[in-house]
Amino acid sequence: MAVVALKQKPKASFGDMLAATATKAEPKAKKSSMPTLQASPEVAEAVDQYQESKINYKQAEAAMDSAGTVLMDFVRTHQDADGFAGRFQGSYALKGNRHQAKVIYANKFSINAEDEVELAGLLGEHFEAMIEKKFSVKLRAEVLEDEYLQGELMELIGGRFPDFFETTTSLSVTEGFSREIYRAVPPEQMDALRTYARQYKPSIR
Repeated sequence: MAVVALKQKPKASFGDMLAATATKAEPKAKKSSMPTLQASPEVAEAVDQYQESKINYKQAEAAMDSAGTVLMDFVRTHQDADGFAGRFQGSYALKGNRHQAKVIYANKFSINAEDEVELAGLLGEHFEAMIEKKFSVKLRAEVLEDEYLQGELMELIGGRFPDFFETTTSLSVTEGFSREIYRAVPPEQMDALRTYARQYKPSIR
């Protein structure tokens, strides 16, 4: 009686898994010549109105940016004075000749992990309470180039974690950071702190 040998299905390799999980880019549509339509008087008027409004919008945006800088600088001066006096406020209302504006600073800052030493020096004993350190892990580039490491990874990572992954660090502020900086840092060091902890632009309404 003939014996039929059953072939085992080969295990997927690291490369196979990369290919299987890769996302495919959608093909780009070919550029075509754009036809110009002869608009009705009503549509032609709407075209002009739209384009003119777009120009006015850009001009208004530039004017708002310029005026907003004046408002932010004015409010920051008062916020610093109030903060160091123990009367911190995150937002202020400003009265104009015909209108009123609100300048609102949120507790959001941009920080680079590379500046940890400088921040720790400025914040001193307050650093751990005011700054959160977070870690993220990604696959090391060497694994993508080494078939042996790929094979091991496909079998079992186990305790070889450092051989496959590298960890990056990020820093973020804790709740109330914008208030607590006035207790942690003296006035003469505030500009230095803002070099490393850059607060997001305020909302002006």
